[in-house]
Amino acid sequence: MMKKISIKICLIITLLNGSDLVISPIFYSSYEPLGGTWSTEENNILLGGWGIVSEINFEKFHIYSSAYNNRFIGITRKPNSFTKEQGVAWWKPVDAANNPNNNAFDFDVSNMKLSYEDKKFIAFLGKFNRHWGPGNSSLTISNKSPSFVQFGFNWSINSKINFEYFHGSLKSLIIDSIHTDYYNQVGSGKPNVNRFIAGHRIEIKVLPNLNIGANELVVYGVRNIDLMYCLPFAPFISLQQYLGDLDNIQWSIDFNWNLNKKLNLYGAFLIDEWMPSTTFDKDERNWFAYQFGVKSNNLFFKNDRALIEYTWTDHRIYRHRFSINDFYNHGYPIGFWGGPHAEELFLNYSFEKFNLIFDIEYSFSKRGELSDEMLNNQYNNNQDDFERYSNIYESIELLKVLINKNIYKGLNIHLGVNIINWKNGGFDPFTNSNNNLVDVNKKSYYLGLSYNFDINKQKPFINDESIRLSYD
Repeated sequence: MMKKISIKICLIITLLNGSDLVISPIFYSSYEPLGGTWSTEENNILLGGWGIVSEINFEKFHIYSSAYNNRFIGITRKPNSFTKEQGVAWWKPVDAANNPNNNAFDFDVSNMKLSYEDKKFIAFLGKFNRHWGPGNSSLTISNKSPSFVQFGFNWSINSKINFEYFHGSLKSLIIDSIHTDYYNQVGSGKPNVNRFIAGHRIEIKVLPNLNIGANELVVYGVRNIDLMYCLPFAPFISLQQYLGDLDNIQWSIDFNWNLNKKLNLYGAFLIDEWMPSTTFDKDERNWFAYQFGVKSNNLFFKNDRALIEYTWTDHRIYRHRFSINDFYNHGYPIGFWGGPHAEELFLNYSFEKFNLIFDIEYSFSKRGELSDEMLNNQYNNNQDDFERYSNIYESIELLKVLINKNIYKGLNIHLGVNIINWKNGGFDPFTNSNNNLVDVNKKSYYLGLSYNFDINKQKPFINDESIRLSYD
């Protein structure tokens, strides 16, 4: 036993010899007396997390990892999913001894990315988040769903063309009834049917101030990793023909146009299950989503930032006639955080004054039903009577004012207020049993502390000013 431990220690020392290792703690806490948009109920909710973030650089190899435990107090179930906050992948109630009020649950987050980086080529493997496209909210791949395991590469072909490919594993939440009995009901969950995602993206600088990006994604399942989709440069639409035309293909194109030093325009357009031969027919299969936005810097003050973005999604995107091919992970959409049959108008303005960071945000978001009948109708080309939001829908109008202050060696404090107008809270787009919906109007105050953690983006990082252990 001691011999094995000695060998492991020697291997670790060998790996770290000549490398840079940085380890730093993570801490964050946020408190909303009336629950914000986490819950329709006006309960006091406290969210906190603690853990470690580290980074290793060894010649051309880089390892970034973070692991932290989180706890919600004041809420008995997963928070409202119709928000930009990243979804919860795994959670468990806090035991009665530590939580006599039975109003808390824990959830863990663990990410790691190993990469090999050359001048023009990066290969990667790990479990981490991905964001494709220029928007604040991505249509194609966003940070709404929990991170997933993936591998791939990024290749700068030349100064104007960049190509990226990845292949990943998603959580389908579809019970694998064939293998369930092997676990004898032990554990907190049941095995799921496999679901995978693959994607490739090319980005071209067509002008010095204009970038065009194009993506193709495929989701498939009920089998192991398909080697067909491990061909990074082959069109997925052609590959799936060899496989029986059973999978879900999605395309998108986006642009990022810097008009001048202050103003930037961007946009994206997505097509799901496009059939080119019927594009202009009466019974066309053009299921799409779009997004337009404007960014500005130094508009009124030095280093201020302004953003206006509008996103719209058709009710037929992201879902498939075979549910295993849905563009979802752990029940959350891979693309736009609001999912299909939704839209959002988003405005943000931030600036720095008096050693404070002021952040003003306005959002109006809306989503409608996603019933099985709607899914069947889209494949039967029966859309003549469909009208968006015609039956029931949920909407959230949110005005947020936040002040951030760095107070000591990377420790950040956040103070703010949320004014919320919430219609039909508790809405579930996938079910017809929406009998307990509520309309909510509340002003929810906010207090937060963070250390090596960006609360707004829900992302850990290593602050240069924070306390940390370094080895080189």
